[in-house]
Amino acid sequence: MKMNRKLSNPLIALIGIQLIWVVMVVSWVYWFIGRNKEFKELALRYKPELVTQGVEWIVLVEGLLMAVAILAGVYVLFLYWRRQAKLYLQQRTYISQLTHELKSPLASIQLHLETVKLRDLPKEKLDGFIDVMLSDTERLNVLTSNLLMATRIEFRQLGEKAKRIDFSEFISDYLEGKRGDLPEGGRLTLEIEPGITAVIDVEGMEMALRNLLENALLYSPVSPEIRVSLRRSGRQCVLEFQDNGKGIKKNELDKVFDMFYRVRTPGENIRGTGLGLYIVKSVVNAHGGKISVFSAGPGKGCTFQITLPLPGQQQRG
Repeated sequence: MKMNRKLSNPLIALIGIQLIWVVMVVSWVYWFIGRNKEFKELALRYKPELVTQGVEWIVLVEGLLMAVAILAGVYVLFLYWRRQAKLYLQQRTYISQLTHELKSPLASIQLHLETVKLRDLPKEKLDGFIDVMLSDTERLNVLTSNLLMATRIEFRQLGEKAKRIDFSEFISDYLEGKRGDLPEGGRLTLEIEPGITAVIDVEGMEMALRNLLENALLYSPVSPEIRVSLRRSGRQCVLEFQDNGKGIKKNELDKVFDMFYRVRTPGENIRGTGLGLYIVKSVVNAHGGKISVFSAGPGKGCTFQITLPLPGQQQRG
């Protein structure tokens, strides 16, 4: 079984094919030179006019070019194979994470409901149970919304419901309504330039804002400090989310927007599916915008910067 796994490893298979290719090319050149020499000797002996200059080497070069083309094709297949294997591993990890994310709040809700059913709880404790169950229900709602949004992204359905709105008011109203999600001691600072209008898919942009805010809360200390700013910059508007969280290593900055990718820290088990920032980037791209992330390193927080074209400048992507 172990030997079969080794033989099926893409890298080992590629090395094996390359070795076979080298042996075949060397054998082909050796055979060709030998046969060509014999042919010339026979031609010179019986019919010298058959001997031509350079033609035989053209045949050799053509054969070598064909061998190189075959090797290039094998390498392309190897790259595709490796990409598929990576995607398969990501999907397996994602399914495991998704199962955990679904089961945890469901188990919590079931436990609290069974407790309420079996015991006569005082009002204060009952209210606490209800708050926990509502929180778990909201967690499930966010998860299912992310899954539905990921489906919309895959079918390229983002931007179909876009309309012109007061983007400044939209950002302010949405985030003001989320202040209650901050833990005790948390602070959300808004610096919103008024009067900025944009053509927005409201549902998609709300999902992007929610995932950015949730990301800041998940990866921030007990008392998070989040600053959100919106300003006009020429023919674009710039939206920034800045937090005082765990930060991101330089070599991971380009990966955080990949589907299923999660920044992992040894000894920590932060919930999530790896879809949040992928959805954010997809929503921004659908609006013809760009998103980038900056971080000075672990423990120094990070800043997500989104640039969106103002009306008349949208380029659907």
